Amino acid sequence: MGARSLIERLARAETDMVGREFIAPVLPGGTVHVRLEGLACRLRVEGGSPGWSVLRPVSTSRAAFVRTATQRERREYLSRLPAAGVVALHGSSTEIPHVLAALAAPGDHRFRTDGPVRVHFAQDVRQFDRLVARFDGLRFWFDSQDRRRNPAVAAYLRSALRDLAPPGRLAHSTLTAPEREAYTAVFRGFEEARRDNVQLRLGEALGHASARLLSYIDRGDSYVVRYLVDGVEHTSAVDKNDLTVVTAGICLSGEDRKFDLQSLVGVMRESRVRGRD
Repeated sequence: MGARSLIERLARAETDMVGREFIAPVLPGGTVHVRLEGLACRLRVEGGSPGWSVLRPVSTSRAAFVRTATQRERREYLSRLPAAGVVALHGSSTEIPHVLAALAAPGDHRFRTDGPVRVHFAQDVRQFDRLVARFDGLRFWFDSQDRRRNPAVAAYLRSALRDLAPPGRLAHSTLTAPEREAYTAVFRGFEEARRDNVQLRLGEALGHASARLLSYIDRGDSYVVRYLVDGVEHTSAVDKNDLTVVTAGICLSGEDRKFDLQSLVGVMRESRVRGRD
């Protein structure tokens, strides 16, 4: 086909498109993507709100909201797209219209992904639920819960996470490798967030005394903390709950627990000053 014929074909397609209603999922920001003679077009939606919608193009760059799509229309739209099984990494909410999920069959070459995928318009999803999503070549859309998968598996994983069970201790007999990997990813993220909170807490306690945190080790009921006081390195053990001193690292005549991490810094400064006198 020559260039002129292609241009004429696209022009006819544009003319036919304007005024013809179609169904599309509208994301926050009010844009949708459609294909015109094999070419992707982006339309800005006027009116309505995010969700499954019936739209009418008013030009090749704008579409007007007509009405909310019915469940049947939504199902018909999704049925034309390839299905992908996924494991939800977190639950859905009214504030966040999507969930992050891991592919239940990561070797499926129909879906080229790099890590978790975003499944839009996920409804009533709980963490580790198995879902059916549909892929339109650009985004994944929530279709349904995967009824073929026993929901007790997701419940087991949620319970294990509440108990902070390490991934290596998961013992459910029917767990699949992708489900284990999803749990591991969530558990590691949880652990990283917890470590960040501990680091922030210790850093703030020392910072109020003009000292600087270097590192810490979790010892179960206590933290072993390395820190600098006026350029001098110290190591102390403090209680996890209130940061009271367990072992100061300097001689306090058995009165270590009278101090917390912040006040201990002052004691160390005073001790060093006395040592110079």
